[in-house]
Amino acid sequence: MRQTYSPFVLGAIALIISLGVTFLIAYDQTRKHEQVSSNQTLTYLSSVHARLESAFNSTIYLNRALSIIITAENGISQEKFHRIARELMDDNPYVHNVAVAEGYVIKLVYPLATNKAILGLDYTQIPSQYDAVKRAIDTRKTVVAGPLELVQGGRAFINRTPIFKSSFSGKADSGDFWGIASMVIDMDAIFKFADLPEPGARYRIAIRGKDGLGVDGEVFYGDPALFEQDAQLMDVTYPNGSWQLAAVQTSDHSPLTENLLWIMIFGVLTSLLVAVLTVIIYRNSLRIKHIAMHDQLTRLPNRLLFDERVSQALAHAKRHQEQVAIAVLDLNKFKPVNDTYGHLAGDYVLQQVASRIRTTLRQEDIVARTGGDEFTILLVGINSLQDINIIATKLADRLHEPFIWKGQKLSVGVSIGIALYPTHGDDLTELFHHADIAMYQAKHAPDTSWLLAGQPMENQASDAPQTP
Repeated sequence: MRQTYSPFVLGAIALIISLGVTFLIAYDQTRKHEQVSSNQTLTYLSSVHARLESAFNSTIYLNRALSIIITAENGISQEKFHRIARELMDDNPYVHNVAVAEGYVIKLVYPLATNKAILGLDYTQIPSQYDAVKRAIDTRKTVVAGPLELVQGGRAFINRTPIFKSSFSGKADSGDFWGIASMVIDMDAIFKFADLPEPGARYRIAIRGKDGLGVDGEVFYGDPALFEQDAQLMDVTYPNGSWQLAAVQTSDHSPLTENLLWIMIFGVLTSLLVAVLTVIIYRNSLRIKHIAMHDQLTRLPNRLLFDERVSQALAHAKRHQEQVAIAVLDLNKFKPVNDTYGHLAGDYVLQQVASRIRTTLRQEDIVARTGGDEFTILLVGINSLQDINIIATKLADRLHEPFIWKGQKLSVGVSIGIALYPTHGDDLTELFHHADIAMYQAKHAPDTSWLLAGQPMENQASDAPQTP
């Protein structure tokens, strides 16, 4: 027997499927947006990286050039230093100042007017800067420190190149320490030149690697949490150091949130509509199927549904080696009732016959109206002929009782023919054929209302009820 589901169950399934499709679409849109956003962020970060790395490295090479000049000339005059420093700063607006220290004490600085405070500054007396100075001297390489707070105010990076007396004699890095050439790079100015975003902009950037320590250095710009997110990463490298950039695109500047909102609203509304339509359509289909499979007067299954149930019962009986029976029941004297009392009375009798048959049969048995005054019954789980005798006798007794119609007693007779599987056949057509023959024989039998197919009438008469 085919299983029939509640329309609301199918509606719920349709709703779940529709919502699932909606979420898949939203997920797909999210993934596509993330890919586009990632590519855009990477493009922007590449631009920042290129500008920042180029600008920062140029200051390092300029500072090296200054140290080479000082080395080549065994020192430098204040006038020449100012001229060279001015030219350097004119071409690099993010350079805050240039200074030269003999030993650890700053002797020259440009521009002088705004940086007089650092003249005479002794690095050994400033612990926050001395470590970087000492590292440059010990490694004999340019070292970038910072960002750090300047004595004259502001935050900046300082790249320092050590100068050794040995350079004057041409012997590479083997002589005594002479001094330090340093260049202060304004952090805000170089970041602005590199087009780092302002607060509230489309992108957010963080930078780590204080003092050129790369991924091991502190975060000195932006939100440290960016390095814990799925951010785009890129390294800025320069001689003897590096930084790491992290960038993400902010949701405030993305159309994704609004798009997802509309997708979800449309998806939910569509899902609800699909669910409602599923309930309506399936309920109507069940109603149509029920109408197609049932007699509208008696509400009993019709021949189409009955044949389907019999086929299923026969298949089950074959598998389990059981017996089933088909009973064909035809009313006697029904036409006179119709002719005398009208079709309403006839319809009433048919409805009452259907009701009496249903209440007489076992729950597992099935009755159908298969003709005007013809009914067909499927009896399952038959263990012996005695089972058939009991059921057929009860049916005949109940249907011989008169029906009361508007105070009138209406009496009809009944003739029943029964065929047994597998005794009288092993398919639906053959069983119906034998049951139909037995029913017509019962109509002409003088002493019985029912007959079993293939047996003489006299063998069943003693057990069958008498026809009134």
